[in-house]
Amino acid sequence: MEKICPSHSVMILFVITLVFSVPSSAAIKNGYERDIYEAEELLEHFKSLLDNNSLSSRERRLITSNIAMLANSISYYEVTENLLSQFRTIAPDLYDEVNAITDKHGRAVNVYIKIIPKNSTTVKAWGITYLSHVRNDAHTYQSEYGVGTVSVKIWMVNEALFVLAHELGHVKYQVPHLSTYIRDYKKFYSTSLDNFFYLGHHPNDPSGKSANEYVKRFRKEYVYYVRTSREKIQSPLVLHGRFRRNFIARV
Repeated sequence: MEKICPSHSVMILFVITLVFSVPSSAAIKNGYERDIYEAEELLEHFKSLLDNNSLSSRERRLITSNIAMLANSISYYEVTENLLSQFRTIAPDLYDEVNAITDKHGRAVNVYIKIIPKNSTTVKAWGITYLSHVRNDAHTYQSEYGVGTVSVKIWMVNEALFVLAHELGHVKYQVPHLSTYIRDYKKFYSTSLDNFFYLGHHPNDPSGKSANEYVKRFRKEYVYYVRTSREKIQSPLVLHGRFRRNFIARV
């Protein structure tokens, strides 16, 4: 069994049907992208406020605190961008398989990826792919990003690239086989909902097998890349600290 397996959970959430349109073309997307522009604008706004020499010490501390918070949020966007870019550079075939994924009916599905703080999820797992479908339509994936989307959260750990490979393996199977997988999921885990580490990794779970296979394929590409490339693979933890310091230093 791959070492990555005990750190993964698939959560099943049967939720609401809304009137979102299914995306016209599939893509792997940064989960922070819909909020990044507003965060950047706010950051610039707070920076401009510091030019006011009449600010009290308390007001200046409050603005500086907001700047630090926004810099931290933007840094998670940048780290996620870097992770996706690294993955695509190392294993373009694996990336492209999911980047163009469609459901059973050939409809495009967007996959949103977020690097998040370690231990920030209820399920204590390095990676989580949230399993959910539109009500009355078990063939259509759905997440907090809308209909025709998948949500993947990855803890900020040094092994994040391998966690991403693992989660993309789950996505690769689940999206085109959603309705049958939901049925199998209930069968495999009806008595195991208290063991989140086990979810998605029953010996007969095809999604878990796909996840393990993706890790194997990615590891092969990773080893080759490390041996042949002059580019150093940066730890997400190191990158986050660097990005955050750079944003704050611009104040």
